[in-house]
Amino acid sequence: MRIKPFYFIVTLSLVFLLFLYGGGDFRRHTSKTIIFVITPTYYRLTQKPELIRLCSTFSLIPDLHWIIVEDSVKKTDLVTQFSMECKVHITQLFAASPKVSRPIKGSNQRNRGLQWILENVKPGELKGVVYFADDDNTYHPKVFEEMRTTKRGSTWPVGLVGGRTWEGCVTDCNDKNKITHFVTTFRPTRKFPIDMGAFAFNLDLLHAHPNASFDYVHTEEQEGLILSQLGFNSAFDLEPKASGCSEILVWHTKTQKPKVSKESLSDPVPRGCNATAFRGSSV
Repeated sequence: MRIKPFYFIVTLSLVFLLFLYGGGDFRRHTSKTIIFVITPTYYRLTQKPELIRLCSTFSLIPDLHWIIVEDSVKKTDLVTQFSMECKVHITQLFAASPKVSRPIKGSNQRNRGLQWILENVKPGELKGVVYFADDDNTYHPKVFEEMRTTKRGSTWPVGLVGGRTWEGCVTDCNDKNKITHFVTTFRPTRKFPIDMGAFAFNLDLLHAHPNASFDYVHTEEQEGLILSQLGFNSAFDLEPKASGCSEILVWHTKTQKPKVSKESLSDPVPRGCNATAFRGSSV
């Protein structure tokens, strides 16, 4: 039986789309370095627009697997729907923060993301880099290509952080591969005076140190905590990226909390015949 050209073309197109977007399967890129991006997120009015901003950036990056971890006791409809719409390979997880007196934002969610990688990627199965990207930051696509060549751990400056226009590494004027010091305001003498968005590490290190994790004790020291557990003695052990730490490719750009009336909070869906179509579109 001969297959009609029309049906053949349709079938071929569907196969191509499944290959392009299907299943979030990062293993089809086994010959390339995969960037595993772990993003903690929690519900607020600006959650979806901020995730959409990240999606717009991540969709430009090849061979990227986005692990979104909700601070929740279950997956929410908002993030589930978003994950279906965003054309990025996404794994949606959840991990509620413990009820402690001084919770450290994102620790439990980052740990869940690391756990998922260890459970789903075997040692030596593929080349990879791990990065923690908060959902309220802004990222230049170039930073992901910079971190992709990370041998052990890498670092770069971050803009609009710590009450400064930027913080981070500074390299030797005659050797861009040598870090001389770090610019920071908060406790500049600490071993790892860098921001959470200022470093990435090779996947092999996670497999070599599977117990490396964040906690709820070391306030303002989570970066140093995870890096020290991965085998680094100080931030000077990291490879300087971003043209020898001369470019800012990550910014802390927190969205201003919107001022909305109590009435609109009780009824966030537009009234009228199109109410169903708008449900969940922004909140």
